[in-house]
Amino acid sequence: MTGGGEPAHDGWAGSDADGATARRAARPRPARRTVVLGISVVLGTLLLLWGSDRLARWGAESLLARDIQQATGVSTRPSVQVNGVFFLLQAVQGRYDDVAVAVREVTSGPMSVDRVEARLSGVHVSFHDLLVQDPAAVWIERSVGEAFLGYDDLNRYLEVTGRPLTVGAAPGEEVRLTGTVDLLGQSVSASALAQLSPEDGALSIAPTALDTETDLEEASRLLLGQRFSLRVPLDPLPFGQELTAIEGVDDGLVLRARGTDVVIRP
Repeated sequence: MTGGGEPAHDGWAGSDADGATARRAARPRPARRTVVLGISVVLGTLLLLWGSDRLARWGAESLLARDIQQATGVSTRPSVQVNGVFFLLQAVQGRYDDVAVAVREVTSGPMSVDRVEARLSGVHVSFHDLLVQDPAAVWIERSVGEAFLGYDDLNRYLEVTGRPLTVGAAPGEEVRLTGTVDLLGQSVSASALAQLSPEDGALSIAPTALDTETDLEEASRLLLGQRFSLRVPLDPLPFGQELTAIEGVDDGLVLRARGTDVVIRP
């Protein structure tokens, strides 16, 4: 104590007390640690789900690409994109809502289609097949697509199948046919504007106006119109699609098609 009866103040003791108070203030509060831990768990879970979703999506696209390649026999792996924000739920359910597919050089016999692009709805792939990456039959509820058939490929098909005609572009929605055909024992060269239309899954080309180098009788002109009428089967169209519309463009034909309850078998 001091001479005046007051207790003596220890400077070292005061410093220790201040340091302990500072350390206690510097320690994170338990509630803050809990919040940080919770955020870390949430972020980790989201990253895990994102990675799993990307992996499952990639696996589904790879499996479908192999299925379609084996079913169509194309040499180039098709492009497949499975759409949807969260894919894992679709994968577990075994039904993909929306799939975009692009296939190149689809052939069947002498016919070759340059490219096919389709949107597939309700694509059924079992979760087991996705996990083991085992190609199996795929059921597609609906398909809508476009295909491009170049004039070169179409004319090659006509030549191979013994039809001496050539198809080319014409103004408007028609095409122009040219060729030389046998007509009642004589060769007749002609050209014609022709209309395009789908007919029972095939391409129908029907002349609307004939132009010949020589005058023909009415019976001969009718027979010439038959020679210039073509029906081209489009078996190469995949996904069980039915031809619905045809449009002539500068370098070929745009074919629009759709299908329902299609089964792809690798």
